Amino acid sequence: MASTQENDDEKTETTITLKSSDGEVFEVPESAAELSYTIKNMVEDGRAGDVISLEQVDGKTLSWVVTYLKKRAVDPFSEKDKDEFHTEFFSDKDVNSLFDIGNAANYLNIKELLDMSITKIVNLRRM
Repeated sequence: MASTQENDDEKTETTITLKSSDGEVFEVPESAAELSYTIKNMVEDGRAGDVISLEQVDGKTLSWVVTYLKKRAVDPFSEKDKDEFHTEFFSDKDVNSLFDIGNAANYLNIKELLDMSITKIVNLRRM
């Protein structure tokens, strides 16, 4: 679940280990992982163990979710910056990928990501 890593500045950062349904493992800063209410609740309730297995999310989709969470945890966005980030994040995703991201966001309870993926799907369907 959580481990501590030291960097060159002697600061410690707690990480959460996530495992996808197809066995890919991701180390995620706790501050990023806890943007998912599902993961946050698992950690707080002590149900996470050494590795949090996410049986409903494949590795490719989880890599996108992790990228999203890391960016959102590090950078507080203005509305303009948030819109630019979302545009860039979703720009290379096809409809199937958007559905996968939306399903993962729903399962992981990441409201902003779910809302943005649904909005993107609706906008693509209108074209």
